[in-house]
Amino acid sequence: MSRRNRNPLHNPLHYATPQLQTGAPVTFSTAKRVLSGYDYVIVGAGAAGCVLASKLSEDKSVSVLLLEAGGDNTKVLESKVPLMFPKLFHTEHDWDYSTVEQPGLASRALYWPRGRIIGGSTSLNAMMYHHCSKSDFDEWATVHGCKRWAYDDLAPYLRRMEKFTPNSDRPAIDTQHRGSSGEWQTGYSWLSEIVDQGFLPACQEIGIPPQSDINCPDGSLGVTRFQTFIDSKGQRSSFATAYLPPSVMQRPNLYVACHAHVTRVLFDRLTSQTPLAIGVEFQTKRGGERFEVHARKEVILSGGAVNTPQTLMLSGIGPADELKKHGIPVLVDNAAVGHNLKDHLCTTPVICKAKAGKTLDYLASNIKALPALLQWLVLGSGPLTSNVGEAAAFIRSTDEKFAGSLRSVLKDNSSGGVGPDLEIIGAPVAFVHHGEEPPVDGNSVFSIVPIGLRPLSSGTVTLRSRDTFDAPLIDPRYFSDDGNNDQKVLLTGLRVCLKIVRSPAFQRFLEVVPTDDDVSSYWWPYSSSNIDNISDEDLIRFMKEKAFTLYHPVGSARMGIASSDSVVDLDCRVHGVKGLRVMDASVFPEQISGHPTATIGAMAYKLSDMIKQDHASESVVHANL
Repeated sequence: MSRRNRNPLHNPLHYATPQLQTGAPVTFSTAKRVLSGYDYVIVGAGAAGCVLASKLSEDKSVSVLLLEAGGDNTKVLESKVPLMFPKLFHTEHDWDYSTVEQPGLASRALYWPRGRIIGGSTSLNAMMYHHCSKSDFDEWATVHGCKRWAYDDLAPYLRRMEKFTPNSDRPAIDTQHRGSSGEWQTGYSWLSEIVDQGFLPACQEIGIPPQSDINCPDGSLGVTRFQTFIDSKGQRSSFATAYLPPSVMQRPNLYVACHAHVTRVLFDRLTSQTPLAIGVEFQTKRGGERFEVHARKEVILSGGAVNTPQTLMLSGIGPADELKKHGIPVLVDNAAVGHNLKDHLCTTPVICKAKAGKTLDYLASNIKALPALLQWLVLGSGPLTSNVGEAAAFIRSTDEKFAGSLRSVLKDNSSGGVGPDLEIIGAPVAFVHHGEEPPVDGNSVFSIVPIGLRPLSSGTVTLRSRDTFDAPLIDPRYFSDDGNNDQKVLLTGLRVCLKIVRSPAFQRFLEVVPTDDDVSSYWWPYSSSNIDNISDEDLIRFMKEKAFTLYHPVGSARMGIASSDSVVDLDCRVHGVKGLRVMDASVFPEQISGHPTATIGAMAYKLSDMIKQDHASESVVHANL
């Protein structure tokens, strides 16, 4: 078979997994086929899966199979053009999940986009490059006992991953904290005038200090222009393009199979006292033929905070009562599987009517967007290289400058008592309902979005049925924490947004300058006769009716020392079994105070080194026997 014919991006799946030393595929029945074995089988070609497959296959002596339920990313224009990412929502490239109805959010079910494509959500969502706060990871090590995962453990991998492109007209960056030879391209992309001359100075006018580089040990506090993972050609640098480029895909020991929907992990329970993961079962479609692939060394789940706990439970690992309810034999009773789910919640933006041409909403028109598309196609530049969230302020809700009357009742849930718990994003578009709702009457609109970064509320991922093609039940339990602290933090964030809107630097970009007598012309969707008299109750009602996710679910298979409150150990091995690890955002011990992509990549990179070292040690032991 030629290399091209063995490439799963060109062939049907069951022809794609190539013949290795184990010989040709063997058919045991009309319902199931056993395919060749590999050293490592990785489930999910998202952020972590791409990094793991790339790094593990650097060792030419091992074989790696990467299974992805979605399709190829290389021909998807909307994934390449930065500003076009919302057009991927609700498509074949999106798992298109929804939560169960949320009592804390006016009984609404919230849409959760998740990447179903090579690269996962790094091929689907906005391109924020963020290390988050040093205190987040130090908390993992000290509070949660996850030693070897502190900031100083991850920082070298953050630098090794990165190829930062400096630019003379961008903020000054201390290059000792930047990587220059990694696979992942980072830097600065498009900056709209209203962000540069309006939002950024407005934040400073209300007391938020400037921060030139939030990706350094000093942390995120302050207002900054966002660094992005958009390359020098103006294209998204996803983990697919960074870690699975053609040069990597051509490795003879790496195989990537699309449209492989994993149904369960396979275990050997006869030759080992502890169940041993020996491979996975998968289908290409509901009701289709079932296939098995075997792993000689390890199976690694990298499906993300929704799919990973679902796969574990379908494989018999999870809360016993939950498994028995669906008729799934219990392999390992672990109550933490699918629990401790945390997400970043934000309100629908404070919407400001800007002067014509000052925002990017005109690009929603195919005719008006044509010059920008030509500029991107020819030069790789222009407004289509905007990251949408072009700038952000990171603050602490308990700061006396912002908390106001809430200060006495706010609980400080930041990491280490020093990290931020609020992010305020400035976006020169009407990002309403995930970008699906256009601005009223074709207006130019600026969105200011408050996000709660350190929620106390936690939820669950549970099974809808034992059919892997049925989406699991996602219940983040937003605003369910005792004392309503999450609600109060976002309320503080909304008040900060209103201060930004009224600052002199920002007002000069508005079509209608806000006054105390009329806010309806510049703040959507709420209006009041006096902005200072808007009650907390009205703002809370607004939040409950309009809040949505920022797409950062974590923690549903979290890392920890004891199986009583965690799913994986400090080596990301699943408690109670052998040969099975998890690496994705589900292993986060606690939510971090920002955007998780860089963290997931660094953790996967680090785990690849740990796996290589483990098996190198095993080889030495076997050689000495």
